[in-house]
Amino acid sequence: MSRTAGQGTIVPKKWNLLRAVEEAREPLGLKSTTLNVLRAMISFVGGDQIAADQDDHHICFASNAAIAQRTHVSVQTVERHISTLVELGLIRRVMSANGKRWARRDRQGRVVTATGLSLMPLSERHAEFIQEAQRHADRVLEFTILRDKVSAALARLRDLVANDTAISDLMTTVRNALRRKPDANVLSELLAEISVEISEVTQTDTENLRASDSEIEGHKEDSLNPEVKKENLSQIQVSPDQMERSFPRLCSELRFAKDQQHCERLMDDIAEYLRLGKTWYAMKSTFGPAIRFIVLGYIFQRAENIQSPGAYLISLLAKIEKGELSPMAMLSRTSNAT
Repeated sequence: MSRTAGQGTIVPKKWNLLRAVEEAREPLGLKSTTLNVLRAMISFVGGDQIAADQDDHHICFASNAAIAQRTHVSVQTVERHISTLVELGLIRRVMSANGKRWARRDRQGRVVTATGLSLMPLSERHAEFIQEAQRHADRVLEFTILRDKVSAALARLRDLVANDTAISDLMTTVRNALRRKPDANVLSELLAEISVEISEVTQTDTENLRASDSEIEGHKEDSLNPEVKKENLSQIQVSPDQMERSFPRLCSELRFAKDQQHCERLMDDIAEYLRLGKTWYAMKSTFGPAIRFIVLGYIFQRAENIQSPGAYLISLLAKIEKGELSPMAMLSRTSNAT
């Protein structure tokens, strides 16, 4: 939360400033102990905000011993992590001639001047930390989706190949790479290699590919019209009657949504329950609400029969993007099934 201070300037509360740093901890290279020391320093600062108008609102003049006691570490550890914070530009030293930290108070007990460790950089760089955290979250999301695609593609290839020994080297390479948290470029190359293998298998035995789709879903059923013509996905619309008829289970959960935003939050909750992973949230940037509703409703309607909803979601999206599966066909398929 933030409030207005001074001449209309929005000043974030000090714990919001810390939260921004915590969310950017990986790109900043911060360890948990360093954050704990910073958190303790903030707790010694008076007021709810870090501001330059009063020294005790941005300068921590607590001793290293006091900080060490509050963080449950040694004084030497505190000194080391303070140096790290200074080097990273998260705090500044405002020291006296003798290098001590102290505060002078007036007759009312208010701090009028102090020396020590200034936390003003947290406020000055707040927007920078938020942007860095967002960029990092985007990179993590892209990497996670790529990992999911590689895992799902490898599982699909195993289902298509009768003899695992034919692809044993590739399987070993992929498994070792996934264990070691590989570079995104390595994952992309592996995904391309797996895709080539799948393409070669499907050219020689199309029926195996159709069987593998039903195995991913966890029960045998016919193909969901793999020869459909690619649609303009942005123009797809679903009427309330179609929704209710095709996905009664999802509609029942969304019946009491107050507005579109509330509906989106409820859908996110269902996606979390199904363990669809970050692929679900990535859909928001590539697919409209109608497609998201159809895909979620389709999986939710048959959730008990799907062994891996996350992998199945990736499989469905790949088919939709390639034009191999029509979202409208998914509506009719579910209607017929029910």
